Amino acid sequence: MSLSNKDDIQVSVCVVTYNQENYIAECLESLVTQQTSFKFEIIVGEDCSTDGTRAIVQQYVEQYPDLVIPLFHENNVGAVENVKRVYKAAKGKYIAHMDGDDMALPNKLQKQFEILENNLDCNICSHDVARINSKGVNQNNDWIYPEKVYNLFDLYHKLPFFAHSSKMFRNKYKASFWDNLLNENYILDIDVHVANTMDGNIYHLAELLGQYRINVGVSFQSKVNPILPLGVIRVFNKALILFKEDKKKIAQIQKSYAYAILQYAYNVAIFDNDVVLFKKYVNLSLSIKFIGLNQLIFKLATYFPILFFPVFKLRSKIRYNLE
Repeated sequence: MSLSNKDDIQVSVCVVTYNQENYIAECLESLVTQQTSFKFEIIVGEDCSTDGTRAIVQQYVEQYPDLVIPLFHENNVGAVENVKRVYKAAKGKYIAHMDGDDMALPNKLQKQFEILENNLDCNICSHDVARINSKGVNQNNDWIYPEKVYNLFDLYHKLPFFAHSSKMFRNKYKASFWDNLLNENYILDIDVHVANTMDGNIYHLAELLGQYRINVGVSFQSKVNPILPLGVIRVFNKALILFKEDKKKIAQIQKSYAYAILQYAYNVAIFDNDVVLFKKYVNLSLSIKFIGLNQLIFKLATYFPILFFPVFKLRSKIRYNLE
């Protein structure tokens, strides 16, 4: 275990929030009540919300002035810039990311801190999360993986792998690193995960230490955010270059890539009812690698969307309890 002054900030919890008045208090409460053997800070990037989010954050700043540090942006800077600013403000040895609609469970920070202190080959510690809906009801499909050390290839193979709000990582980067990496508004959390894992591994804790809210946020909207599939395409194309000398790994990455794109075809059918994009993503998935019967069903659906799209929507409503 590394030695450090007990008065130094060891963990910076970086919370990003925008228009989350229904959830931000639960998020912050789950953090200020964390019991640790070390000092930590909670930096909240509040991106000029149009609802009551800022007022709620201010209440926590006033109640916990030595713990909660606000970054109140004067103008809406966007999700990527918000992340960049809270990361650059972090003083801790480690950064724990938290979206403002998610929650930490007891002992999250302590357990992740201990893992990173004792596993110097790992840059990231992630953990299992329970999926909850907008009302906080468990969806009985927890996001779990076996506990072990994973590498860069594992990250690509299992993308998106862990929930962003389950991640703690080493704060070893200069400001210029974040400026260079987070330089466009279409950069995704998986871009950061890949960068973190280029020179270190991931230790995944097989414990439910957080709650991840589905059916809300940037990844779940009335329409599919176009930056999400573009980001997946960019990240997987990078993987195909990184592992080009290993045919076995390339085949596995292509399989994951094809599946991810097929999922976006499904999403644009459900949320956008967009036949053109659906056909585009189905054909792209097939061009990457044939992965099974679902691709053929989806290909058939490109010819008869009026029959298949209602079935897709009904299946999704049943599976995810969509409101």
